[in-house]
Amino acid sequence: MRKMMMALASCGGAVVLGLVLMALGTQAVLEDVVQASDNIGGGAVLSIDVEMNSGEEPVGVFAVQILDMTEDSNISARVLDPFGSTIATVTDIAQDSIEGRFDVDVDGTYTLIVENNQNVQVLAFGAIGPLPDVSSKALAFIPFYLLLAGIMGMAGLGVYWVASMRRMRKN
Repeated sequence: MRKMMMALASCGGAVVLGLVLMALGTQAVLEDVVQASDNIGGGAVLSIDVEMNSGEEPVGVFAVQILDMTEDSNISARVLDPFGSTIATVTDIAQDSIEGRFDVDVDGTYTLIVENNQNVQVLAFGAIGPLPDVSSKALAFIPFYLLLAGIMGMAGLGVYWVASMRRMRKN
């Protein structure tokens, strides 16, 4: 029974460690990404600015999520470079969320603009920033596997414990 408790404590420790690493990994991935939300519609737009360096961050990413979208919503998103030129566009957003990439050709402020051309107000969330590097992305996968191992270990211990109890009752 003592070995089983040690194994259960190890699996629980793996789950806790996985949760802590997941929080830290998410923070590392989203460190340079600027996020905002606002109600848009009837002329109101969501505008988010981020400073980017073409030498350090050659690719940028943006994401938009819309809550309370209606069928007659006419929502679009575009990314402007530091000169005000549109470098990425998504028109008639039909699903609740979209994401995209754009090239960072010059240093400066890049802007994500989310517009709703209807009078209906919807809640929009937007994010823009540099594409996370490979090491930051790896931090997102390691905790997942740690959580999976801990939970599978707990499930296996539960099956082992039930089988042990049945054997003890038969004897």
